[in-house]
Parts: sequence; structure tokens; C-alpha cells
Amino acid sequence: MQTITIETVKENGWLIFEGIVGSRAYGLDTASSDTDIKGVFILPKDLFYSLDYIPQVSNETNDIVYFELKRFIELLAKNNPNILELLALPDDCILYRHPLMERIQSSVFLSRLCEQTFANYAFSQIKKHGDWKRKWPNPLNYKENLCWIFVMYMPIIRVSRCMYF
Repeated sequence: MQTITIETVKENGWLIFEGIVGSRAYGLDTASSDTDIKGVFILPKDLFYSLDYIPQVSNETNDIVYFELKRFIELLAKNNPNILELLALPDDCILYRHPLMERIQSSVFLSRLCEQTFANYAFSQIKKHGDWKRKWPNPLNYKENLCWIFVMYMPIIRVSRCMYF
């Protein structure tokens, strides 16, 4: 089995997209924030069709993660919030974009599934930060507050209604 690293992808010219994501992409970073980078690459035919298909590569800390194009499209089709983010990055956060990436439009992938995946993502982020019910401005109305977080988190979609848990 061939080992492919971030460096291998870059050195061989397989990279078709790279961008800064997370808190730094939206001006929410602090002095202690790390820099998260995600990208998309295309494997050469011999590796793509081999038994050693590699859907993604990352560095040791997972601060840099590249997805193979097939895997990237699969995750877009599932409305994965972390992947959809790549299609809506501010221009100043895009480190490299091959013209092929211009053909991949978020509108093709967005569906009703997006409501639930984004709501689940927002909910998991809130739960990750401890006793989340006590942190709401109005604890009796946490579902409505979660809806607002969901609406404000990703500007690439317009929410017509909110999923409640």
C-alpha cells in the first residue's frame, strides 16, 4: 500500500483546492486559535482504480485535511456542513483554486437534508462546550436559540424553517 501525505499531494500537483477554514475564515479566531486548512485533490488513475484508494489525507494533528475528489463529492451529496463550507469560503481564505473547482456549485448539492445536517452540527458544537442548557440567554427557549445559531452559522443557505430536537 502506497502512503500518501499532504506533501505528496502538493509535490505531484494533485491539489485542486486549498483554503483556510474554521474560526480564521470568519474572523472568530483568538490568539490561541490554530489554522485549519482543507483541500481537495485528484488521485492519478493508477491509484484511483487500485485496491489502495485513499479518500483523504491529513497531517498528524488533523489541522490540514485534503479530500480526494470522489470523497469530496460524496460528502457534498450528504450535505456535510464542514465540506459545504469549502464552497462558500471568503476569497481571502482561498489559498488555491483550480478552474475545475469553479464547476462545483453548492446549489447542486443543497437539499432539505441540509436543514438536519446543519442543525445536528450546530447542536453538536454547543454540546461540545459543556453544560449547554445553562449557557443559553433564555434556557426555557433553547430550541429557538439553537435555530438562530443554525441560521447564522452558514451564510450559503437560506433557512425557511428550523428543525427542533
